[in-house]
Amino acid sequence: MITDTAPLQEAETSQDSAQSSADASADTIVGTKRGPFARIVSMLGRADLGHLSDEDRDRILRGLFHEGHRFPRFARRFAALMTMSVLIAVMGLLADSTAVVIGAMLVAPLMGPVLGSAAALVIGEPRQFLRQLAVMTVGSAGAVGLAAGTSLIFPGSMDPLPAEIVARTSPNLLDLGIALAAGAAGAYAQIRRAAADALTGVAVAVALVPPLAVVGITLEIGEYAMSLGAVLLFLANVAGIIMSAAITFLLCGVAASRRVPARAGLVVGGLRWAALVVIIMVLPLHITRARVLPPTDPTEDIEHWIGTYLEDHGGATELVGVSVERLAAELSIDIVLTESGQVPVAEELADLLAGELQEPIIVSTQVVEVETDVARADGDPEGE
Repeated sequence: MITDTAPLQEAETSQDSAQSSADASADTIVGTKRGPFARIVSMLGRADLGHLSDEDRDRILRGLFHEGHRFPRFARRFAALMTMSVLIAVMGLLADSTAVVIGAMLVAPLMGPVLGSAAALVIGEPRQFLRQLAVMTVGSAGAVGLAAGTSLIFPGSMDPLPAEIVARTSPNLLDLGIALAAGAAGAYAQIRRAAADALTGVAVAVALVPPLAVVGITLEIGEYAMSLGAVLLFLANVAGIIMSAAITFLLCGVAASRRVPARAGLVVGGLRWAALVVIIMVLPLHITRARVLPPTDPTEDIEHWIGTYLEDHGGATELVGVSVERLAAELSIDIVLTESGQVPVAEELADLLAGELQEPIIVSTQVVEVETDVARADGDPEGE
């Protein structure tokens, strides 16, 4: 018996042709109309380096997105933790206690919606992204208001400002780099249950609530320039986390590979906006500090300049000590001198040091009187 296989072969050929046509159509949509970045995103999405199953993806997204009847319970928990975190942060900042501020970082729940925003970008869900962004915005605004109110009810003067507050008003490029690295670590910890403990380190490495607390405190005392610096630090942290976490989610296959080609345009659009925000952050961070590392202690250089100045003006007056404190807008320098020679006035030293340091300074001099007492005694025993 001879069976005619031509119809079967034609059906298989037609099916293969249809699949190829569909793939070509997807590539055309992704590559030609959407641009080369969409093709790259599609390739990265298919890589699935995390080897995630559908159950894994559902677990990850369910942990980040709180919808339907789960949202009210999440909102109550989020509000309670944000309130406690802000109160701890404000008291730690006012007390200038690093340990207490770290405790506030560990309590803060703000990392959840930030990572949720990154995941929403990767799976091409703009509505979910806006939802996460709204939670983040409301929580941040509430934190600033609560911090300002808490700072208002605590008595006492903040002159000079605690170092923990000042440290969060002058962000630099290093802060953005930390946020990028921590965002990738946070996303990986969200994917791998075995690495969940890393979220604690991420919360400490990238402080989200303390800068918001600083914004509230500085607004309450009228230091608006410092408030702007703290806002910039917060935005740099959020932008860096979202950007690197989104890339990590994409590489690890959080977006199902079958959905990536169809939504590559949305994913590319979201990543472009995230990258644009990160790039925009670079310029003000560079301008505000103009260096990657925080400023070094200039005390040794100041002592050298003052010593050279005194030697050039007779050498009789001696330098006893120098104390340097970096304030928000200027450098405060306290100088202790002897009175054995012609003591220079504070204005002369201020002009000298301002020219050397190339920044505003305030100089305070203290002159110590030198007394000379001479005595003589012989070593003969009394009566001999």
